[in-house]
Amino acid sequence: MKNIFYVFILFLLTACSSSPAVNSCFRNSIQPIQVDLNTPQLNGLLTPNGTAQVAGGLNGIVLFNKGTGGSFSPYIALDRQCPNKDCNTPMTISPPVLECSCDKSKYSMLNGSLISGTSNCDGGARVYNVVQNGSSLQITN
Repeated sequence: MKNIFYVFILFLLTACSSSPAVNSCFRNSIQPIQVDLNTPQLNGLLTPNGTAQVAGGLNGIVLFNKGTGGSFSPYIALDRQCPNKDCNTPMTISPPVLECSCDKSKYSMLNGSLISGTSNCDGGARVYNVVQNGSSLQITN
């Protein structure tokens, strides 16, 4: 009976964890970045499918307005470093797609997943957490 109880507890602990897919090629961590939506640099984020670029990450970060609302933040932050790391040029931005200019692989700006091409990494493009507090966005690991 004790064994069943321990197995049940173990099951609950593992079922409740919420670990997002981590790209196996990115091991970088960033210092939290705070940006204000009222700055002219971020005007592109005011409309759905809008983008803005900020310094940080491995090759710059692009913020994307997914157009969702309600209790969900409409913003996502993605590193512009090509996931295969076969290119020093930042990925090109064509909402809702990021494209690696060296191998032509394409990644969704909605969640970072691979759309076409090949990837040597699990998890797609590097996605950072974005938390909105009023007109402020905080970008973290």
